[in-house]
Amino acid sequence: MKKIYFTLAVMLFGFSAFAQNTGNLLNNYIQVKNALVNSDSKASTAAINAFYEVVKGGDNFVQKADLLKATEKLSKAGSHLEKQRTAFNEVSTVLWKLVKNADNINSPVYYQFCPMKKAHWLSTEKEIKNPYYGSSMLTCGKVVETRFLK
Repeated sequence: MKKIYFTLAVMLFGFSAFAQNTGNLLNNYIQVKNALVNSDSKASTAAINAFYEVVKGGDNFVQKADLLKATEKLSKAGSHLEKQRTAFNEVSTVLWKLVKNADNINSPVYYQFCPMKKAHWLSTEKEIKNPYYGSSMLTCGKVVETRFLK
């Protein structure tokens, strides 16, 4: 009986940590996305490095290995904006899988798509602000899926 209670306690703690970690990952990801939207390579490099540290140091979760691998690629892009944008799609795809299955997200999350780059990104705003083109095609894209609060 004690084993059952212990297992339930561990599962509940793990779920709580997972939910907190998902929100933290999403917040850091949004900082990267916003810096790419603004075509600010200095800000995007700093945000990417912070995001990478959160992924690397965070609790374990099902997609952690995939997200870590994708984030490492993003991190290796250095301060080259176009290389950052190219690597950003893989991070977005993996993070969407995580967010889509999370129970405790504080706000709606929109999975958006750029038909010109054939690439996705996540946003907490429904309005399109394309991180792949910045100001040259700021509103190019569409919402393809939405994760609402449960």
